[in-house]
Amino acid sequence: MKIEIIPEPWTDAHDAEILAAFSGRTLRKTDTSGGMQPSTEYLRNGAFCRVYRDGAPVMWYVAIAHTYLDATEIEVALAYGHADCDLVAEVMPLIEWQCREADSIRVTTRRRGMVRKLQRLGYRSDAVLMRKRMEKQHG
Repeated sequence: MKIEIIPEPWTDAHDAEILAAFSGRTLRKTDTSGGMQPSTEYLRNGAFCRVYRDGAPVMWYVAIAHTYLDATEIEVALAYGHADCDLVAEVMPLIEWQCREADSIRVTTRRRGMVRKLQRLGYRSDAVLMRKRMEKQHG
C-alpha cells in the first residue's frame, strides 16, 4: 500500500468541493463551528492537500500555519474523506512528517471516535471550547 499527499494549487473548484462536502447532513456530524463554518476565503490561506492511497484519492485536508510569538502551529482546518481503512492511523503520521518544522499541530473535532484515535497518536485536549448562541433581538 502506498499513500501520497499531494498539495494542489488552490482553485475555485476546491471552494466548490469543500462546500459540497460540508453541506447537508454531513455538516451536522462534522461541523465544529456551531454553524459558523470558516469561509473558503479563510481556507485559501492554507494548503489544500489531496491524499491518495494506491493511486486513488481517499481524502483531502486544508492545513493553515499560524504563528504565535515564536511558535508555529499547523491547524488542520478541514478534512474530508472515506476509505476502507483507518485514515487517521494511516495519514496523520504523514501529515505530522509534512509539518515536522512546526512546533505543534491542532485538530478540532467533535467526533468521539476521532478524539480516541488522535489520543492514541499522542494528541491531547488542550482546552474546552465554550459557545453560547445569541438570540437576535427584533424591534
